[in-house]
Amino acid sequence: MRMLVAVLAGLVCVGVAGVAGAKTTAKAKTATPAAVTVTAVNVEYEGTKLWLPGTITVKKGSKVTIKLINNVPSEPNQHGFAIPAYNVAEIVTRGEPKTVEFTADKAGVFPIICQLHPAHVGGQLVVLP
Repeated sequence: MRMLVAVLAGLVCVGVAGVAGAKTTAKAKTATPAAVTVTAVNVEYEGTKLWLPGTITVKKGSKVTIKLINNVPSEPNQHGFAIPAYNVAEIVTRGEPKTVEFTADKAGVFPIICQLHPAHVGGQLVVLP
């Protein structure tokens, strides 16, 4: 029984030390978030058009650059990429990559849509605090 108490006390001490270390690490990471560059590719899978990756995750304050490539082989040859919460809206023609840039200045989960074809599968932008 004494051995069990000693082991549990040791685990609690290690856990407290780990939490204290985590707090110190978190405080050290309050610098400006790094710039984020992502390539999003519009593809067609079994007749469904979608942008990949479907989820883009960044930290609040990041300067975000997204290179957009439309690789959908079927018609129409243009597809939209929009993040309404950030006033991002671009039309991407097959074979003509585009780039969008914005600063992720608000935390949350924001839909990514095709503003030209609402039935297409959308995605999401996740901005962490």
